[in-house]
Amino acid sequence: MLVVRKARKKIVRPDGQHEAWVYQSPALPLISFKEVIKECSESCGENPSKTMGVVAALIDRVSHYLKLGRAVQIEGIGTLKPVINSTSAATSEELGEPADVIKGVKVRFYPHGPLQEAIAENGYEYQPELDDE
Repeated sequence: MLVVRKARKKIVRPDGQHEAWVYQSPALPLISFKEVIKECSESCGENPSKTMGVVAALIDRVSHYLKLGRAVQIEGIGTLKPVINSTSAATSEELGEPADVIKGVKVRFYPHGPLQEAIAENGYEYQPELDDE
């Protein structure tokens, strides 16, 4: 279950009448890739080296297709889709070279199946004692 706490910063609405708190989750420690590989190898009965090899090959192929600008759908996990952010121009003459208007390239992740359900059913628990941290 996701634990949330109040942020220290309040948002004051432009009308001055309303204020709102922004809720956020506390910084929890990351689960390392090594830990995930260990758990996966134990659950499928393979040794960690073989599991790591399969996962490394998967990452290599996904990276290859993302470099080509292709979206990759991994059944049961989700879709990874490259997205280009660019600046807007008033006229076509202002566009210039693509390198001048492209601000960045990111990868969007759209969860499927079990991951989507886990996010939707996550729920939360408010712990006010964390507000003072």
